[in-house]
Amino acid sequence: MTSPDPALRPKLVVWAYRCWLTSGALLIALGALVVVVSAVGDSGTVTSGVLGAMVAVVGVAYILLGSKAFTGDARWRSSLAALTLVVVAMLLFLSLGMNFFAFPLLAGIVGLFGSLLAYRPPAEAWFTGKAPEPPARSREKNP
Repeated sequence: MTSPDPALRPKLVVWAYRCWLTSGALLIALGALVVVVSAVGDSGTVTSGVLGAMVAVVGVAYILLGSKAFTGDARWRSSLAALTLVVVAMLLFLSLGMNFFAFPLLAGIVGLFGSLLAYRPPAEAWFTGKAPEPPARSREKNP
């Protein structure tokens, strides 16, 4: 698989990368905060600390996969989009039970927005090397 020319990279790909990096950094920071708060707190369980560590690991994965996708490999873009969707769904359910997971959910939604940008037609054409198809015309008869 050949990489697309970085000089021709559309702005949508750059913005998708920025969203992935921002989301990853926020997830790392929020996961670390949850780990610290659960270590200092007197809750007696490690469940929230483990979940916070998982959120931080996902943030690292966002940054690593986003960097690979930014070079133009469509496989990493697909992997990151799938990971982002699963993480947002997971954080949605976690935020219903534990209120402090609402902030990582917002960070995950930023990553989901980046994945959306990476699949827009100009970005899709850059990743795949194929020109976008023109929209279908309606075949109505003119009177």
